[in-house]
Amino acid sequence: MSDRARELAERRATLRLRCAVQRRAIASEVQFVEGRLATVDRVAGAARAVASHPAVVVIGVIAAIVLARTRGVRVIGHALVLLAGVRRLSRLIGRN
Repeated sequence: MSDRARELAERRATLRLRCAVQRRAIASEVQFVEGRLATVDRVAGAARAVASHPAVVVIGVIAAIVLARTRGVRVIGHALVLLAGVRRLSRLIGRN
């Protein structure tokens, strides 16, 4: 085997080893993230189950109608605008 062929074989072996190490590191990170998101998935599933219940939907519609008739929507709208402004201000301050 020539020196060039030997050098290429060593380089290939080194690259394969590096790839294997990186694959293990990525698998470890993915496993960690999946573990962290398992709780979020359970909460989202529970929320979806509750929100899709007919009684919850009816209560939500009634609450929307009551808020619309009592000017609650306007108050909520003002609060949302204020919240958006505070978020923008905090992002602006955070950049400096």
